[in-house]
Amino acid sequence: MNKLIVILVACLLYGCASAPTWKGMSERDIAEWKAIGFDAAQAQTWSKKGFNAEQSQQWSKASFDVESAMDWSKEKFNPEEAATWKQAGFKLDDAIDDRAKGLTPVKMDK
Repeated sequence: MNKLIVILVACLLYGCASAPTWKGMSERDIAEWKAIGFDAAQAQTWSKKGFNAEQSQQWSKASFDVESAMDWSKEKFNPEEAATWKQAGFKLDDAIDDRAKGLTPVKMDK
């Protein structure tokens, strides 16, 4: 019986330790992340890449994951600009080159 209790406690501790937490975030930050519908794991992922809750929401609404958002934002695209280029069929490298030439993507009506 004691072995069973020890095993159950160990499993419980392991489960709690492996779950993403809000560690390192203030109450205000947590409230902001929760207000946009992000859980602890999503918040930690975006936060570790340098995005706050508002920025993460904007990039997510523009259909970017954290990695692609990071790539586009490093090149000084905001979510709206990046989405416009992407929807016009441009890859990041092409968007960078064309923007440097002073070009902008044309929004196509469907």
